[in-house]
Amino acid sequence: MEKMELDLKKMEEQLEKINCTSLKFKGKKDDKDNKIKITIESAVSGDLLGSFSKPDMLVVIQDIYTFSKNALQLTKTVLGTKQATTSTKQESPDFKEIIKTQLKEVLAEVLPTILPDLLTSVVATLPKEKKTQEETKLAEKHILTVEKKTGSSEEPITKEDEKEMKGSLKVNPVKNYTVSGNTATFKFVTRDQLQKAETVFKSQDKYKVSSKSEPGKKLDPKLSIRNIPSDITNKETLLEKLLEKNEILKSSSGKDDAVKVVFFDEIEKSAVIRVTAAMRELIRQNRDYIHIDLREHHVTDRIHVIQCYHCQEFGHMANSMYCKAKDKDPTCFFCAGNHKSKDCRSKSENIVTKIKCSNCAKSSKHSEKNSAKTHKASDNLCPSYVRERIGIMNRTAGCENSKNWYVQKTKETKLRLGRV
Repeated sequence: MEKMELDLKKMEEQLEKINCTSLKFKGKKDDKDNKIKITIESAVSGDLLGSFSKPDMLVVIQDIYTFSKNALQLTKTVLGTKQATTSTKQESPDFKEIIKTQLKEVLAEVLPTILPDLLTSVVATLPKEKKTQEETKLAEKHILTVEKKTGSSEEPITKEDEKEMKGSLKVNPVKNYTVSGNTATFKFVTRDQLQKAETVFKSQDKYKVSSKSEPGKKLDPKLSIRNIPSDITNKETLLEKLLEKNEILKSSSGKDDAVKVVFFDEIEKSAVIRVTAAMRELIRQNRDYIHIDLREHHVTDRIHVIQCYHCQEFGHMANSMYCKAKDKDPTCFFCAGNHKSKDCRSKSENIVTKIKCSNCAKSSKHSEKNSAKTHKASDNLCPSYVRERIGIMNRTAGCENSKNWYVQKTKETKLRLGRV
């Protein structure tokens, strides 16, 4: 009996200290110092005004929870004690319900004030994935045009002139350049490089110089169509059928050339059409289907990767002015030897131990260089090919979903073949 009375007295003292039955919180946000003004109202302690930061407020709530847990444990101990000698039964207060009710009131009033800002602060501190410039927009184009003129007559730019121009821009990096007749066109990465080169050529009287900077424009999407009906025999008829049966293409075509058939194979009955980014999105929402006559035709994004069969690099065709090795011996796509691919003896005899990718062999990355003997230069899993294809997708409007699918599919295929 004495133990029970002592326990009850101890519990009443603890409850009296914070006056749990009348504890109330009032919260107000102070935007200046990013703190929460909390007013604690208690019949015993009066009104207390305190400034709590968000972490401090969580400590207050934790202290309340700790006390409540201890009070509940004490209540269970007291109520669980057998009272052998009791003349009259007196109902004891349900401390468990009292504490639960008060704790709910505190949390219901305080947490809605704290949690939104607290969660915002936590999310703001999380590391964010940085998007490269290629993922958001294309870089600006900085072009310098240089014309050679002597008096009233125009003279073509000679090899000596070309060498002199390169010498003038020796300290100024050039992205690429082309020469045609009496005009040389230089492309630069930054506007500052363009201005420096313009100043150099303007100081020489024999050149007429003009420059321009313009935002990069993404390519229009292209779609492949297969199994075209046999009665369609040319581009004009196919375009007419497409515009006749597809409201998506008709309603979106503000210009005459908004939809264009860029390729038609009468034998294979396949075609490639060019559309706008808005049309591509509408077709995607239509499950990538278009109508020709009474049939549905599934379309896929057409990503055409150009590879030079002289040097095996990407982005230009054989004997192009952009081929850096057009004056050198050809490179074989099968064994990377200095001979034409059609003359490769290893290819004709299918000697797989002689396979070697010329692009990976000269790569600066050790992982690519080490994998050069696992595939040919024409392999569609070659890192150089994958990079080129992804680059084209980045430069094509409305191709984000296809790019993500391609990257994921390539990783899965490499993992399945053990070429990670």
